[in-house]
Amino acid sequence: MKIGSSRVAIDQLDRYLAKKEYDKALEAISKQLAKNPNQLNLKLRQAEILDLQGKRSKAIVIYRDIAEAQARDGFYARAIAAYKKILKLDPEQNVHSEMARLIEEDRRTKIVSQERRELTGAFEEETPTTSQELKELQASTLFSSFEREALVEIISSTELRSYNQGDIIVTEGEAGSSLFLVVGGTVKVFTRTEDGGNMALAELGPGDFFGEVSLLTGRPRTATITASAEVTAIELDRMSLDRISEGHPEVGKVLEDFYERRAKDTVEAVIKRIRENETPDPGTDSNTIGSGTALTDE
Repeated sequence: MKIGSSRVAIDQLDRYLAKKEYDKALEAISKQLAKNPNQLNLKLRQAEILDLQGKRSKAIVIYRDIAEAQARDGFYARAIAAYKKILKLDPEQNVHSEMARLIEEDRRTKIVSQERRELTGAFEEETPTTSQELKELQASTLFSSFEREALVEIISSTELRSYNQGDIIVTEGEAGSSLFLVVGGTVKVFTRTEDGGNMALAELGPGDFFGEVSLLTGRPRTATITASAEVTAIELDRMSLDRISEGHPEVGKVLEDFYERRAKDTVEAVIKRIRENETPDPGTDSNTIGSGTALTDE
């Protein structure tokens, strides 16, 4: 199931929520979902409203439905975010093992499907995917690169972070020891110029990473990242990574390999080219830096 929603329905919801008319908001959502049950954005709003009403058990059921649907579609970061919301409502829920199981099952399904195509030469029609969805799917391959036991520990060690528009997430020059994966919203990337000003480098969105260089090397942040809209992001810190790597040495290598495959497109690489007065690669501008499958450093 892909995320989708009606603009009219969203406008109505905003009015109802502003007045705290939660029952009317839920009724409006139910009408839209009756027309198209696959609108996961509306289901997400439904769960959030139920939480506001104190109906946590019902909210958890919906969050779990969203997480399972997103995992089946390969959107692991979205699924992890939904499971983290469940955990906030009920810390006793065993969501991390569930998530690792879903990712492993989806990975195995894809492997079997690929092997069948190679053996038979059959062509399977694929569901059309937007460039944004493709970026998120490619970013999600990071999670499917880990073995199940390690994946459980990684997921359990991540934190779901929320930022309001204008919030500074990381600051250039400061010590940093974590990476972020944007799940929702957009962030802006800035670097300092020689005259003390700030140069805007990029705007990143769902499926983009930043901070992996600080995570892997301990080097200070190389750019300032601010929230240009409400942002949801998954954070993994160095202390957790070191702890996990003690029992699963392959984890660090997976992260390094994932970074190396995308190193030339990171924000750090672009900053270096700018400071060396090199011309950025053709086709690379402030709107595309860090987009696609590239991890981006802060």
